[in-house]
Amino acid sequence: MPTTTEFLNSSTPEEFKALLTVYHDALQIKAMLKNKKQGESLESLDKWYQEELGEAVASRSPPHMIRKELVRLMDWKLSRGKFRPRLIQLSESNEESLVKSATEKGIKLAQAGKIEEAIEALVVLKGVGPATASAVLAVCVPEKCCFFADEVAHAIPALSKLKYTNSEYILLNTELTNCAARLNNESGNGCEKENNEDQWTPHRVELAVWTHSLLTHNKPKLLDSVSNKRSGDESEAPKKKRKRNKK
Repeated sequence: MPTTTEFLNSSTPEEFKALLTVYHDALQIKAMLKNKKQGESLESLDKWYQEELGEAVASRSPPHMIRKELVRLMDWKLSRGKFRPRLIQLSESNEESLVKSATEKGIKLAQAGKIEEAIEALVVLKGVGPATASAVLAVCVPEKCCFFADEVAHAIPALSKLKYTNSEYILLNTELTNCAARLNNESGNGCEKENNEDQWTPHRVELAVWTHSLLTHNKPKLLDSVSNKRSGDESEAPKKKRKRNKK
């Protein structure tokens, strides 16, 4: 069984697709490990984040996030990682106008491929560091950005010890962007198919790598069974309901 680092660097598009079919299994394992006793469940938050938030943001002209969405996104992030309730309070304290302007600017910069500047535009918000900023970008501009998940970052040797800096995120996002380009090349997905659900993006790669890491450490037997599948079935990972135009 390959390590998560080996999976990221050398697995085929079919192997990545196979991992996405058990994303929800990995999410349920994460939810059990976190054992969240109050508020919205991780499963519910993740469904909203993966399937609804991006569409809501894109429906606005120009695209931007509102404060209640930022607070709920923070809840999602903390439900997957270390729970720090102070960050919820800080995110709630942001002025609505600032949330709108900062997210609008960050999204626009990311769409233009200026990822470092996009992160800098978002961290002006209270409670928002590079990791939370990446969550905004991953859901709003998945074709350019991944989420700064610990489990995924640790698959890159240079990121074994994290300080959650902008430079660390840029390294992670570059690695996953390169992986997405490799997978698209190997599967024959050209740029003209960018709106195709089979198109590999940094965020889609991140979901597969995150799943591999979770199963490696918590349910390797399931990972073994999935690794035997090379059928290339349609992914059962969360799918965006909206189609993004090429930026």
